[in-house]
Amino acid sequence: MSTAPTVEPFCVSDTFVTGAAPLTFMGDNLRLTLFVSQRSYDGSPENAVVTKLVGSRSDMLKIAAAILRGCNARSMPVDKVVENFMEFLEAPAERH
Repeated sequence: MSTAPTVEPFCVSDTFVTGAAPLTFMGDNLRLTLFVSQRSYDGSPENAVVTKLVGSRSDMLKIAAAILRGCNARSMPVDKVVENFMEFLEAPAERH
């Protein structure tokens, strides 16, 4: 991750998500589509897209690694976090 300071030159709102659609690969980049589960007007379940993130594969993997480290930092030893991340990276392509 970058060591440069993080600035917010304008207000960026938080976006609540409950899930992610399958990744879309676009050459060396990929798109992560995030959604929130809700009920449609007819009462059936649906996933409403709330944001799409696009980045290089390597940057997105770094972000995913940082999320895994953050989520597991308090409840799991570092070697287990690394093991989980390696399992994620080595998973079949359709899983990520």
